[in-house]
Amino acid sequence: MSGISLIRLTRPALVSVVLLFAAVVEAAPPPRLPRDLYKSGAAIRNAFRPIVKRTARATVAVLVNGRQKALGAIVAADGWVLTKASQVNGINGGAITCQLKDGKTVSARQVGLHREHDLAMLKLEATGLPVVMWRTDQDPSVGSLLATCGPGDLPLAVGVVSIHRRRIPHFFGFLGIGFEDSAGGVRVSRVMPNSGASRVGLKAGDVITRVAGTTIPRGEALRNQIRRFRPGELLPLRIRRGRVEFDANARLGSPAQHVQNRSIFMNKLGGQLSFRRGGFPNAFAHDTVLKPEECGGPLVDLEGRAVGINIAREGRTESHAIPAQVILGLLEDLKSGRQFAAPANRLGSADPPAVPLPR
Repeated sequence: MSGISLIRLTRPALVSVVLLFAAVVEAAPPPRLPRDLYKSGAAIRNAFRPIVKRTARATVAVLVNGRQKALGAIVAADGWVLTKASQVNGINGGAITCQLKDGKTVSARQVGLHREHDLAMLKLEATGLPVVMWRTDQDPSVGSLLATCGPGDLPLAVGVVSIHRRRIPHFFGFLGIGFEDSAGGVRVSRVMPNSGASRVGLKAGDVITRVAGTTIPRGEALRNQIRRFRPGELLPLRIRRGRVEFDANARLGSPAQHVQNRSIFMNKLGGQLSFRRGGFPNAFAHDTVLKPEECGGPLVDLEGRAVGINIAREGRTESHAIPAQVILGLLEDLKSGRQFAAPANRLGSADPPAVPLPR
């Protein structure tokens, strides 16, 4: 049918032609790409098998009380393993073991800690272990392909670098209370269920008089003190209940666990986010989808060299990694048992606004 004859069709006839065309399109949708060919599908991951082969041998599963909480990278043959600190000791603590690629499980103890980068150095009673081979000349460029190693033969996932190295603002810890000013402190007006406050037994009517050794005369001072601490850290409290005063250490949660908004909801659609996923001085972003317990292990380029350590699942399609150059600069101090100091109390200009506590 020519274009001229189509124009000469009556309106009802033209509508019928359009509807017929739409029905044909609906009846025959275009073929979809098989899931095996998705970026982290089985076929794509299998293509990366030779690339991750060497580094996978130097990757361990870090278990706490027998349950995998993170991955780790073997950084020295005599049993030194680097992992994500808050996954290992920031929430529950417990007996730490590492499962090697051959399935053998070895006891581990934490030696060093870097709070800002959320890195922990573990020591295994083992020798002759394979060691991660690092790429130290430069960070991976935006758009380059990377693979996340696990202790298996295939990579756990494949992703693309999305944002170059930068400072990642930190998220404030969340106590889980409503409060109001009171004489001699701050009165708790309500306690959120399953929060750090509820777990230490805070009740409505309690008065918080001191936090981390600082007197709390009003609500603003309480907010400022909480902002010094990150999710997973202990917040020392002095509480007055009637005529009795007592101390409690509340484990802070994350706002994402309690505050519901569109951004948090959308980010969690792809799975759980890392408990600690911000506050890193140097990290680059990639679009790999990881589980929180898959963080802490090495991330390799197409030459099979580790370009960093996965440190957090930050969003629905965003994960963060500490660059290899930064990692290598910390290894000796961490192996010596150094406990790096917590960040300065004063907030930097790049920090996000505080998440308001419920009233």
